[in-house]
Amino acid sequence: MRILTTFIAITLSLAFAEVSAAPAPATAPARAERVIIGGKAVAMVADAAYLFPQAGSAVIAVAGVDQGLGSFLAAIDPGFAKKPVLDRAAGAEVFASYAPDLVILKSSMKKSVGPGLDAVGIKQLYLDLETPEDYLRELSFLGQVFGDSDRAAALTEFYRRKLDDVGSRASRAVAGGDGRPRVLVLQAQAAPGGVFEVPPESWMQTILTERAGGLPVWKGANPGSGWARVGIEQIAAWDPDVVFCISYKDKAGDVAAAFRADPRLAGLRAIATGKVFGFPQDFYSWDQPDARWILGLGWMAKKLHPAAFASVSTMGEARGFYEFCYGISPTTFEALIAPRLSGDYGD
Repeated sequence: MRILTTFIAITLSLAFAEVSAAPAPATAPARAERVIIGGKAVAMVADAAYLFPQAGSAVIAVAGVDQGLGSFLAAIDPGFAKKPVLDRAAGAEVFASYAPDLVILKSSMKKSVGPGLDAVGIKQLYLDLETPEDYLRELSFLGQVFGDSDRAAALTEFYRRKLDDVGSRASRAVAGGDGRPRVLVLQAQAAPGGVFEVPPESWMQTILTERAGGLPVWKGANPGSGWARVGIEQIAAWDPDVVFCISYKDKAGDVAAAFRADPRLAGLRAIATGKVFGFPQDFYSWDQPDARWILGLGWMAKKLHPAAFASVSTMGEARGFYEFCYGISPTTFEALIAPRLSGDYGD
């Protein structure tokens, strides 16, 4: 994956010189004017692209970005309703029918889609966007695509500044006596008796837990490449200090309430101390490697170390994020984002 990212950096620095060894591929312009965003995990890629104001006019088609809570891009891009919504499994022939300058996909799609796009001479940009470091590095790639390196630099500084602030506050709290609370992050359902799943240790949920000053109790229990089911006995054995409940389709507050009400879990320390929280969500949950991960990090840190973050307002951070990152004014935030907020996001 890192080799692939280095390769991308080199090709972009050469103004999108040849991306593959395919015979005589067309040369994409340094600034693409007809962009398609497709494939799996498309919401993460599309939301990153739309951090750039130019994306609204440059992006001509996007794969389905609604995870179950609505389409964020449709809410912020006045022209989005007229753009084709592609199937996430769409391949080179579908992309080629729209005559794009560039197709942007997750790095995991290169092997399956890349050869077909090479064959028809369409340039591709593959992004990881899986960790904070990926964001700090790959926003510059999108800046080249949309011809706005200044915006890329400003976005990178925004994320870096927030990362540094959360990291320094959390580190001081841990060293000052808070220690690292034992944390369990679960994907669950909004009904007692449902199944529970934990993320792989390399995923954003684990990274956020550690950077927020917590100890992920599931680390080492899921060596796979996706969410792994865990049983009640395992959860009881972990007996975490804090539980964060995630859902991508149900309201996270309902999921946390169902977890607390599950009689099988009545003996958990986190339930006894009132430390079971629904992860904030609006159009998307804040736990995943979408642009909102920086909000999820700050929120987690505040829940784990409230004294260290007493001066930080989660709602204030959210308003600032949407204004800077997507041009959403505080007034529009109250009308567009606030009504969709769910989970234990309150200050």
